[in-house]
Amino acid sequence: MKVLVTFPVDEKFKNIGNEILGKENIIWYPNLEPAEILLVRDNNFPYSDDVKFIQTITAGVDHINFSRIKKTTIVASNAGAYSLSVAEHALALLLSAAKSIVKKDFEIKNGIFNPEETILLDGKILLIIGYGGIGSKFARLAKSFNMRIIAIGRSYKDSYADEFYSLDKLKDLVPKADFILISIPINRQSYGIIDKNILELSKKRAIWVNVARAEILKREDLVPFLKQRKDVVYSTDVWWDEPNVKVPILENLIVTPHTAGGRSGEVMENAFREAFMNIKRFMESDKPRNIVNIEETIWIDRSSLGV
Repeated sequence: MKVLVTFPVDEKFKNIGNEILGKENIIWYPNLEPAEILLVRDNNFPYSDDVKFIQTITAGVDHINFSRIKKTTIVASNAGAYSLSVAEHALALLLSAAKSIVKKDFEIKNGIFNPEETILLDGKILLIIGYGGIGSKFARLAKSFNMRIIAIGRSYKDSYADEFYSLDKLKDLVPKADFILISIPINRQSYGIIDKNILELSKKRAIWVNVARAEILKREDLVPFLKQRKDVVYSTDVWWDEPNVKVPILENLIVTPHTAGGRSGEVMENAFREAFMNIKRFMESDKPRNIVNIEETIWIDRSSLGV
């Protein structure tokens, strides 16, 4: 079977693919010859009914329009390939909020010397919404701060989380949490699940961290809530309408430009290696990892961003 890589790839990543799959088995962009296996980055790729397997280089798949793909085609995400980088970024977002780093940096650069109290992480309760690769790696980091960890997930369990629950317990758990990490994949169940009613359950001085997708929150509810509850901080790596974002200037809002996955070569090397290894599993008739349940997916047009 031939593998078509449908987007431009640096030579060092091509070497990884050639090493794992064999140079003779890969068709590299811009050559778009027919192939039974595709490696894709965005929604702009050639598709025919002869395609048997699609592997995404991305962890999320909400930018893929599955309505154009035959139901018998197997699709696999690259979930887990970026987890450590995202977890580290999430910790940076949490620390920035808890220690008022962004606010105090701005003030002191503008001649304002105004020390204020900050928040300890030690002993606090952390709620992780979405306990997969990112959530579990963040839990490992959080344990070094002696946090008590409550996890919401489907099935994955480990020794880092102290309590495990399903998503239907969200309303009961939010009021208990000092910090809340959103790391749940976006799908039909999670889209817009955090609305005004959930946000208003936030504990005093709670910190929300989002490294998943903006659309997990209801857009029309978030900003009014932050304006009303100035004690609560929302620290996020994702926003609506990327890259043409319009972010309100609020002291309790911290936003980074979707960089949690990392832009470094070492992160992308791992991502390509994981993707090519998963393709190899398919080619060798083994079950690939991270098979997407197409019935649960939701499509969000991210053509302007490309991821």
